Order: sequence, then C-alpha cells, then structure tokens
Amino acid sequence: MNFSTALIAAVALVLAYLIGSSSGSLLLARAFGRPDPRMSGSGNAGATNALRTGGRGYGAAVLVFDLVKGVIAALAVPAICGLGFAMALACGAAAVIGHVYPVFFGFRGGKGAATLIGVLIALLPGALLLGVAVWVATLVASGYVGLATLLGMVGVALATLFAPSAGLAAKVFVIAMTVLIFYTHRENIQRLRQGRENRFERVMWRRR
Repeated sequence: MNFSTALIAAVALVLAYLIGSSSGSLLLARAFGRPDPRMSGSGNAGATNALRTGGRGYGAAVLVFDLVKGVIAALAVPAICGLGFAMALACGAAAVIGHVYPVFFGFRGGKGAATLIGVLIALLPGALLLGVAVWVATLVASGYVGLATLLGMVGVALATLFAPSAGLAAKVFVIAMTVLIFYTHRENIQRLRQGRENRFERVMWRRR
C-alpha cells in the first residue's frame, strides 16, 4: 500500500467513524420532543432505550437512522474512496465504534447493534439472515432483547466462520464485532445473571 492509498484509507476510516458518531437517538430527541435518552431508562443512547423511553415513533426513527448510517459507512464511503471489501469492513467497524463512542456526544453512545446490522445488510447479508432468525427465536422465547442480540450476533459469527466463501477479513470482522457487542452488553449479561433484566413480555409466544 503506497502513501496515497494509505491516506485515502485513513480518511475513509475517519469519515466512517464520524458518520457512526452521529447518534440517531440524540439527534432526533429534540425533533420528537424527547429528553436525552441517556438520562432515563437504561441510560443507553440506542434504539431499544429510545423505544422504551420515547415511544414507538421515536424508537423506530432512531432504529432506521442508525441502520442507514451503517449502510452508508460500509457502502458509500468505500465506494467513493475506491476501496475494496476488506476496507469496507473496516469502515463498517469504524462506524460501529463511532456509534458506541461518539466524538460529538462525549463518547457516550449506544451499544452498536443497530449500526452493525446496517453494516451487515450492506456487506454480509447472508450471515445476517441466520442472525435475524436466531434473534427472533430468542426474543419470542425469552422476551429479552439483550439476550436475543447476543445470540443473534453469535449466529452471524458462526455463519461467517463456517461459510466456505468467507474470506479472512470477514472472519476477523465478525469475531471483533462479536467481542464488541458482548462488551457493550456486559450490563445486560450481569442483569440476566441476577434475574433483573427487563423483559418484553408482549412479544413472547407464551407469556407468564
């Protein structure tokens, strides 16, 4: 990689990170007349907490916003910069990191799941299908969004790791993102172990 290519790659990564740092829940809060979501509910600046604290319209808007920015960072940025698939994955990872640690909002963001889904839609849609299936099955069986997200990400990772066509870059990406998602959901894991995790019983197929 020569200097000009390395510079373009660095610019793309920074741009993807800045796109990821544009937090949907924080930017849209004023438009929906909602307070900073980090001040209520789980204290997380993500779509789930936006839904929980601000209602369906706000939650849906935040989800779409965060999904789209993942797609843009993974597709548009590398395309504009003339970069290949491995760098597209790197740009996607940068966007997810930006969502979790947004420079515009004091490095206090969401957990990265919605933005990562956007990246997967753009770059690894086949693996995402298994992840979504696992997510839905876990959610309707348990009612726990956090657990569904964790197991769904494991499904994405397994689908990628065992896919014959998946290259090394894709495998490294899903491993890194799985570790990140488990890290950002560490409080959910702790609450699950303690039996204190919030449960969406209305989506369960067998309610208590």
